[in-house]
Amino acid sequence: MDFKQLKYFARIAELGNMTRASEALCIAQPALSQQMANLESELQTRLFDRSVQGVKPTPAGDVLYRHAKSLLKQFEDVRLAVSQETERPSGRVAIGIPGSTGKLLAVPLLKELASFEGILLEIVERPSAELVDLVAAGKLDIAIAVDAQPRRGTTITPILLEKLYVILPAQDRPKKNSIRLKDLAAHPLILPSAPSTIRQRIEAALLDEHLKYRLVSEVSATDMLVRLVAAGIGWTVLPWTAVADDIARGVVCIASITSRSLQRELSLCVSDSLPLGRAAEVVRERVLAILDNLLASKLWTGAGAIETQRA
Repeated sequence: MDFKQLKYFARIAELGNMTRASEALCIAQPALSQQMANLESELQTRLFDRSVQGVKPTPAGDVLYRHAKSLLKQFEDVRLAVSQETERPSGRVAIGIPGSTGKLLAVPLLKELASFEGILLEIVERPSAELVDLVAAGKLDIAIAVDAQPRRGTTITPILLEKLYVILPAQDRPKKNSIRLKDLAAHPLILPSAPSTIRQRIEAALLDEHLKYRLVSEVSATDMLVRLVAAGIGWTVLPWTAVADDIARGVVCIASITSRSLQRELSLCVSDSLPLGRAAEVVRERVLAILDNLLASKLWTGAGAIETQRA
């Protein structure tokens, strides 16, 4: 077994098709198939299930894929460390950021990285649960995850708590900038589509108070959700980051929920088996510094730091 075989194997597993893998690797398909046959013979096990739809790793293949990704990552890190100066990191770094958090983080992060010409940052916007899965699978280096649950293959470090607010049209602004939970329940609601931790929190709060409510729509896209609220169709519950631009434009406003503190937790998520390369370490350091600055400057409405030991 050598690194070339592991590279070929990992690419086939990711693409699920021998033809596409041979094209991506610039190797003839018969030669690629022979390499995989040699690898299966050496390991004395079948690594792929083959069908007309393509190829899929067997359980043994899944085990090899996890180890192969780790070894290939380490090999690449060694190659980069030898060929480049430590103070001039380079490479592609993939970071996952939820949409609302990205509105605050993406611009300052790219500005911070402008002096690192060798780093290419890929920003991936997905639901938080998907981001954690992508880190565990080695497809993201770093993720900012919302209400992340422990998952095999990841290390999750809580960073901050973010308050949830009632979002309503600007013309419905309450006099005291706060709304009772029963008044929220009495108004038509538009809530994030399940699964959503925001949805879970507001429904749990209403259930605790034995309050019935009328759900007029559920929407998976935050921008659409806010647009419907601005049109006066209903109210919703979101963090300030999701609507900061809309508040500045005067189309919606926010209000606290009296006698009830609804929050969500933001965490930094990395792999527990794939070490971060130097470029990814730079991105991680800049992300944490930007978040600290936003909290210290009070520019992040409704957010507060969680005191944790950062590795």
